[in-house]
Amino acid sequence: MAAEADPTPGPALVLGGGGALGALQAGLLRALLRTGVRPSMIVGTSAGALNGAFLAFRPDVAGADELVGIWKSLRDRQLFMFNPMRVALQLFTGRLCLGRNDVIRTLVERHTPVDDFGATAIPLYITTTNLTQARKHVLHEGSISRAVLASAAVPGVFCPIEIDGDLHVDGGVVPNLDVETAVELGAREIIAVDLSRCMDGRRPRHLAALLMQTLDVVQRQRVDHEVGALASRARITLVQPSPSEGFGLGDLSSVGRLLAQGEALGDSAVALCIDADGRMKPGVIHDPLHLHEWPAAVQSLP
Repeated sequence: MAAEADPTPGPALVLGGGGALGALQAGLLRALLRTGVRPSMIVGTSAGALNGAFLAFRPDVAGADELVGIWKSLRDRQLFMFNPMRVALQLFTGRLCLGRNDVIRTLVERHTPVDDFGATAIPLYITTTNLTQARKHVLHEGSISRAVLASAAVPGVFCPIEIDGDLHVDGGVVPNLDVETAVELGAREIIAVDLSRCMDGRRPRHLAALLMQTLDVVQRQRVDHEVGALASRARITLVQPSPSEGFGLGDLSSVGRLLAQGEALGDSAVALCIDADGRMKPGVIHDPLHLHEWPAAVQSLP
């Protein structure tokens, strides 16, 4: 089994989903881990589950560098690849999806040293939506690759993944940023990266992007409400990037720019928000860079 979360300092990382925008998240994480931060656990959803699966084995700057390299290798690829004939066949035969998640499947199988939660250096938790039981489901045992595929299985786009007899789809259907699980697991210091605001004002270019963007709109208010409510139980730093230009959710041609923007935001956030003890100040970090501190009434933790 992976080591249990250390109750001493070392923030939990909570990583939200966002398709190809996971590259921006990877760049930000590289800047953060370069300061010497070592996370105590990782809770990931969708693209955040993918990033978390890699970092859980090497939760340091070397691991972050490797993660950035993995994203760079994906230039000129598409997360959503649809063969028109196959799509027509899927619709005609009543299948539950339009395409296959081959890119993510290959990535996880190629870059995780051991396909088992028990082999990670720090605890890893991956959030999915359990369709069979109609609830959020947090995976922490068994196959990492199946958990990541389930957490990234956008409904209607990729087929549900069966785990222990239940069907699982994208964790973003329930909580795209699962801060609640980190708090329930005992985390008292959390850095959460929410990618949903990266899509403000963007026009979806295809069905997959439409479905993903719709999920993010549905989840937006929940994230704001849930994180605000949990701020009295943990020291939470919520990072909500807003890229300077539009990026497609499935288009990996802009990976280089996303990585660079994420790393620049991370460097600036660290410079602005690290306190005298080397910890991130609690509050919400927006881009253009500004820290909105939680109301004094909810900042009960040291």
